[in-house]
Amino acid sequence: MIKKLLTAVPLAIALALPVAAEDFPDRSLRIVHGFGAGGNADTVSRILAEEMSKGLGQPVVVESRPGAGGTVASGYVSGQDPDGYTMQLMVGGHAVAAALYNSLPYESVDGFTFISTLGQFPFMVAARSGEYESIQALVEAAKAAPGSIKIGHSGIGSTQHLTGELLGLRTGVDFLHIPYKGGAAASTALMGGEVDVVIDTGTVIRPQAEAGVYDILAVTSGERWPDAPDVPTVSETVAADFDVVSWTGIGMPAGVPDAIAERIRSEVHAALAIPAVSEKITSLGAKPAPSSGDEMNTLITGQIAVWTDVIDTAGIEKR
Repeated sequence: MIKKLLTAVPLAIALALPVAAEDFPDRSLRIVHGFGAGGNADTVSRILAEEMSKGLGQPVVVESRPGAGGTVASGYVSGQDPDGYTMQLMVGGHAVAAALYNSLPYESVDGFTFISTLGQFPFMVAARSGEYESIQALVEAAKAAPGSIKIGHSGIGSTQHLTGELLGLRTGVDFLHIPYKGGAAASTALMGGEVDVVIDTGTVIRPQAEAGVYDILAVTSGERWPDAPDVPTVSETVAADFDVVSWTGIGMPAGVPDAIAERIRSEVHAALAIPAVSEKITSLGAKPAPSSGDEMNTLITGQIAVWTDVIDTAGIEKR
């Protein structure tokens, strides 16, 4: 009996130990995101999961945990074992939440192992066709009648909302901000004349612009966006050095071993290098943008500082 027990102990210890990096992965992995099925986050997650499963040799499933602008998913992922099997599809709202909420059930930077950004994209400033000749004309009209120009966006505290607040601060304009439950609802409000301008992603704006319903007045990136080279930037027109680019990326719980994090990073980068994957991400209005974990950390830390300043200056109530 003693001999059997002594033989069983090493086996039990071996089973309890995490899988070594060279044996990783030995079961299915998952990508968690904090938004509804069928949206951009879900679509990007599925594009990535399909390719990563081939390189990792294990299924990669997508799991939606929506709520509170992605913070429900972030809280869940940050609390998972740092064994490499749980990833999170993060979006620019991760930095916004860190600035907007007085407290969160996780550490926005230290609670995660950042793997790589996936794509970056600007927002577009759009108005009904023929309403304004340019972004300059919009700003002039807003200055002439403070508080009269209504900007529609996808909710108080959204990145779109804060981009509009920053536009007002940088141009000295008092815009009236009208929140909606999502970009599609704000776009419908613009078509119906409830608001004068909408700030949102290309996936929301471009279809109506291509149909002749909207004019895209400007993009918020520091340089003209490759997918819309004829559209001027806010920076070159009404607010020098204005540069707002949102992003998607992959994070994991803090404490993932370096070798496993690097393995995941290499698979993410390999997937983004596939032309079909790159084209799918581009079709969603983003530019594929792989990065190191440190670069993603720097991006998020910088955006938290920017949005904290905007929220404080604009007097937006924190939650």
